[in-house]
Formats: sequence, C-alpha cells, structure tokens
Amino acid sequence: MKKFLAILLGALMLSLAACANETENEASGEEKDDQMTEEPSEQEPEVDMEGLIEQIAMDATVDTTADTATFNFSLENAGEEPVTLGFTSSQKYEVQVKNEAGESAYTFSADKMFTQALTTEELAQGDVFDVKETWTGIEKPGTYEATMTFLVNTINDQPLEANPFQVTQSFTIEEDEEKGEGSEKEAPTSHHDGDGQAFRDLTVTGENGSYVVNGEARVFEGSFLYSVEDGHNVQIEPTAFQVDEGAPSWSAFELKIDIPEEDLPMFGTLTLTLFEESAQDGSPTNVNYIPLENFQPEE
Repeated sequence: MKKFLAILLGALMLSLAACANETENEASGEEKDDQMTEEPSEQEPEVDMEGLIEQIAMDATVDTTADTATFNFSLENAGEEPVTLGFTSSQKYEVQVKNEAGESAYTFSADKMFTQALTTEELAQGDVFDVKETWTGIEKPGTYEATMTFLVNTINDQPLEANPFQVTQSFTIEEDEEKGEGSEKEAPTSHHDGDGQAFRDLTVTGENGSYVVNGEARVFEGSFLYSVEDGHNVQIEPTAFQVDEGAPSWSAFELKIDIPEEDLPMFGTLTLTLFEESAQDGSPTNVNYIPLENFQPEE
C-alpha cells in the first residue's frame, strides 16, 4: 500500500511539473508573438535640405545714379513644391555697403527697429519674394561693395545651419561733373549717415561687444547723447556724454561701448546713434548712425 501511494504521489508531482512548464512555454510564446506583431516605430522622412535650398533661386542687381544706389534682390521658388521661409524677426533682409577702404558706408537696418515676432514668407511654385531699397545722398564718388542678404532662418520649419541667400556685388558712383570745387569743399566731414553738423572724423575699433569710438563733436554746452541697438533690441538706452568744450569749438572725444556677450545678436548690425536734443522741443537733432559690427550666422 505504501509503495502504491509513493508511486501515485510521484506521478502527481510529475504531472504538476509538466503543467508548469507548459504554462511557462505558452507565456513565452505569447510574448514572442507580441514582439513579432509589434509594428515598427514610424520614422519621420529625412528632409532634403540641399534640394530645398537649390530650388530657391536668388537674384540681385544694383542700379545707380549720380548720388543714389538702388538694391534689387529677390528669391524665386523654381521648384514644384511650395516652400515656407521662416525669419526670427520682422527684419527679413539686410543690405550693407562698404567703400574702397573696407569701411562701412551704409547699412539698411541702422536707423530701423524690428519686432522679435517670428515671421514667414510662403512661396508657391514660381512665386517671387522681391525687395527694393535705395541709398540716397551718396556724396563720395568711387567703387563700393554691396552685400544683400535674406535672413532666412528655416525652410519648411527645418533650421538652416548657415545662410545661403547672400549676394555681394560691386558698383560705382561716378563723379558728378556739374559739382564745382566749392560744392565739394562744403560737403559734410562725417564719414557716416547724418547731417555732419555736430560730429566729424568718426572711427570705430573693437569687436564682439567691446568698441571704442573716436571723433570730434561740436555740441551745445559740450553735451550729446548716444544709444546702441541691434535692429531687434535697444542695448544701451539714450545716455548723456560730456566733452571738454561746447560749440562753436570742436572737441575730441573717446566713447567706450561694452555689450555683454550674451546680449549680442545672432545676426544683424549693432549700431551706435549719436545725437543732440533740440532746445525747443527735446526731439533728436544732428543724428548720426555708426555701425559698430555686423553679425552673421556661422557657416
């Protein structure tokens, strides 16, 4: 009897072990089936940025008269698919001009303010985004170099590592034969935009937020104001500066500008504005715009 019970108990244990193994195998099989039936994760198709850039054609020309230069430049969607160009502010383009000495002679954004709101330009097949800006009152004849840039930051929401939409062209302002020697001598002495009545012989040295501006000022009670902006933000609010002597004497000055590195713009032109306040109504007068440094995205 005892032998029979032992045999029965052994058979029962073997049966339980077999059931356990079968259950484990079924679970393992279900897990494998689940893994096999899982759909592969969807991957976003890779964007052909080079193809998008190539389908956008840039054209640029410069037309001149005796004292003006007109900059005509455009972007055309030459491809079949529509594109959306993204910009980080309301400033969508820039024009910069240098003279034969490599000095800044004109900057489109120097006297303008722009909002920081993101903006776009949508171009369907064949659409053109064109720009026309004119630099007037050019007093010095000679050869100049103009750089026209579309400040595109994204194409179809895909970021650009560098800005490919930039063209540099040379142009010449011929000497006006109708101007006599007297007219040339009466020309303002300032090398920058402005009327030249209060500031002259202005030079800028420095980079990356640290600049020194030297020049001469002929200002009422020996005081003028200056401010700095980058086309997006005012970096230095209007600040008073005192020189040694007041008008009618010319007084040399040295103005040091320091902008923290973290506040410098990613792109655009950092511009210094020199001016006086009108004694009558406090409005700016004798305004001069001096580009300090131009910032472009790194290639």
